[in-house]
Amino acid sequence: MYHPPPLRGRPVLAGKKVLLIDRNQPTRDVRAIVLRRHGIEVHTADSLQAARFLWQPDVYDLILLDVRRHLPGEALEFYEQISAASLHERIAFLVGPPVYLSLTWPTEAMDAEKQPRQWEETLKRFLAAA
Repeated sequence: MYHPPPLRGRPVLAGKKVLLIDRNQPTRDVRAIVLRRHGIEVHTADSLQAARFLWQPDVYDLILLDVRRHLPGEALEFYEQISAASLHERIAFLVGPPVYLSLTWPTEAMDAEKQPRQWEETLKRFLAAA
């Protein structure tokens, strides 16, 4: 299992709440570890059904959804439900290389983004702006 090096000082993202939705347990666990090392409170779900159970309006600063492991219609329905019910929560999509993280529905992002990015760095910038 991946164990990142200890962080020095108080992380910029400390106190933020993230709902991480990923069906693949190994990647979900590693992502949750990395986020927690930055002082983020992480709630994880292995399915959209579990995520719906955990989710409540305006509780999370960010919802991270790995869209590659869900049927597009199901993921889009979940996204639309969250977007309509909570204007303050941000949703980011884990889409894999070369983009890794998209702030728009993935079909739009795959054409717009050309440079590969490290998802953790993008996430840090996104949450710092929240």
